[in-house]
Amino acid sequence: MSQGRTPNDDGTGTTQTQNREAMIQDAVTIAVETALKPVTSSLGDIQEQLGPVTDHLQENTVAAHGQMLQDCLGPLQDILTAVQPEILNEMGQRFARLDSNVEALQNQTETANQHLDDLGQSVQVTLGVAAATGKRVGDITNDQQVTNRHVNDLVIDSRQIYNFGCGPGFVRQFKTIPFIRTDGAIQSPDDLGLPSLRDIRVINNLTDHQLDQYLEGYGIEHNGLDREAKLSKLAGHIGCAPIDRSSSHSMTLYFMLIMGCLLYLYFPQLFA
Repeated sequence: MSQGRTPNDDGTGTTQTQNREAMIQDAVTIAVETALKPVTSSLGDIQEQLGPVTDHLQENTVAAHGQMLQDCLGPLQDILTAVQPEILNEMGQRFARLDSNVEALQNQTETANQHLDDLGQSVQVTLGVAAATGKRVGDITNDQQVTNRHVNDLVIDSRQIYNFGCGPGFVRQFKTIPFIRTDGAIQSPDDLGLPSLRDIRVINNLTDHQLDQYLEGYGIEHNGLDREAKLSKLAGHIGCAPIDRSSSHSMTLYFMLIMGCLLYLYFPQLFA
């Protein structure tokens, strides 16, 4: 049979346990205090070092800096207050001069625009005059061309009439009938190296090539014609045809009559 524990035994065990716990707690406390002692000492040193910094920060507060800025800006504000009227006055004068210059520029612009309008009108008038002048020049050119054609026709007709009175050209030689170019200018057959048609013998002695050149120069259609027909056309064009006249006096009167008719036909204003 086992031996049971008495109440005294239980109380003794509890007391021992409490004593051990107290001893452990004391040991932990001593260890913590021992470990924290250097830290506490360091914190004290840091607090002593932060003391001057705290004092410096308190001395350099926003209020202190604000006062310093106000002390610096005060004289500047006084200077600005003193020079403000002068600045405003100078700006007013400059704006006044600027307004005056702008107004003068506007006036000059209006004057320039007016001059441009006048110039445009003058240009229009000038263009109108130039157009009218060009038309007049064209009319004069056309009149000149018509006059030149009349003069050319008169020269050819007068020489044809003269040659008609020369018979075969043995006594009085024929006058040269010029070519009329496409531009209306007169060209002598001599310029092309052709022989001068002074009489009927020269006409009959022309080579076929020379004969064709004469017919082409006078604008006479000759395609398909034989030599005799070509010679007949050329002789008729230059006025080589016999005419029966009783005397040289009658021939002169006949020539003058023909010339008068030609002058009246081409230049009627001479008889107005």
